[in-house]
Amino acid sequence: MLKIVQNTYDEYIEFTKKIVSLKSLPCDEKDCAEYILSELKKLPIDDAFIDGCGNVVGVIRGTGEGPNILLNGHIDVVPEGTLEKWGEFKPYEPVIVDGYFYGRGIADMKAGVAATFWGFKAIAEYLQATGQKLSGDLIYTGVVQEEPAEMFGMKYFMEKTMPEKDLKCDFVFIAEPTDGRVVIGQRGKIELVCKTYGKSVHSSAPQFGVNALQLMNPVIAEIFEGDTINLDPDPYLGNTCITITNIGVKPGGNLSTVPDYCEIAIDRRYSTAMTEEDLLNEFHTIFAKVKEKYPEFEGTIEPRYFEETSWTGYTEKIKKWHPAWRIERDNEFVVKTFEALEGIGQKPVEGYMVGGTDGSMSCAIHGIPSLLFCNASGALCHQEQERILVSELIDSYDGYVAILAKIYGIDIAEFDK
Repeated sequence: MLKIVQNTYDEYIEFTKKIVSLKSLPCDEKDCAEYILSELKKLPIDDAFIDGCGNVVGVIRGTGEGPNILLNGHIDVVPEGTLEKWGEFKPYEPVIVDGYFYGRGIADMKAGVAATFWGFKAIAEYLQATGQKLSGDLIYTGVVQEEPAEMFGMKYFMEKTMPEKDLKCDFVFIAEPTDGRVVIGQRGKIELVCKTYGKSVHSSAPQFGVNALQLMNPVIAEIFEGDTINLDPDPYLGNTCITITNIGVKPGGNLSTVPDYCEIAIDRRYSTAMTEEDLLNEFHTIFAKVKEKYPEFEGTIEPRYFEETSWTGYTEKIKKWHPAWRIERDNEFVVKTFEALEGIGQKPVEGYMVGGTDGSMSCAIHGIPSLLFCNASGALCHQEQERILVSELIDSYDGYVAILAKIYGIDIAEFDK
């Protein structure tokens, strides 16, 4: 443990307990964002603010020679689930028991939010003490509404806040739980909506209508058992997959009516070799097959969209989509990350993420190389009795101090006095 971490241990734990205690479900992150802002404003930095959709941001301006680094984490958490399954623990009353820190959102991802904040704080206070400036900007963000899987807050930050504030970025660190791995790629995820259309008639005489559910059946069979969907594994990101998560018909219920509308929700995980157009074209091929047997077949396929509103009132229609991405192991900042972590005794390994993260917005969509790192365990995300080892919390703080020192050419010994 670096001396700076050892000397600020109690404050770090209390900060982490505070942000976990502030219930911050998607669209309701106000209290958590405002608390982090109040702490940012105590630091010797150039700017601290909450942007138009509720993201909290802190900025240290550099000399303009680069690199410009963004620290990212989402401050929203999933609902607490069944309270009885938390046993002796309460989701928003964090405690440490037997070396574990318990609380909703601690693994996903308030441990990472805390670690990046305290890494950012360490750099800010070092600069104040030495009178130095960084070569490039260092930006801290706690973004909103990541958990609904639409990258709402990160999209706003990158497309609106960055140009408004003249912020630039060469590399993004995202403090998602990675079990201490340096994650340099992520499998793609998209939710697709497939619809079939028929003709309603009284269900006593179904032969005079067209049942939209019956037309959906061969589509479902092709998804689960056919050969149209390309499920080739990605050499780096691993297996790809597809499944159906919901189905509905209209009219439904007990109306004695043949449904003329059927809709299924499809969860598709895919490789960097596939594009959105490829994914949609697979279904056009399925539709053509079905139409050969059922000439009356009508079907559509499209990405799912939701209209979301943030706690500040900002509203936007967002696609439920996390495109796949990957960066090279020999990227300059990846190399420095490994060197920094190994230099403080950690043993990072290269890894890849199967779930969706805001790295899709930064890397896949905006082309800014990104990696994920935090010592928290992804296996404990979204569960009752969510927890991490206190040692993982400490290692994450240690890690971000070391990474930032390495990137900006600061001797790590400066933080170990």
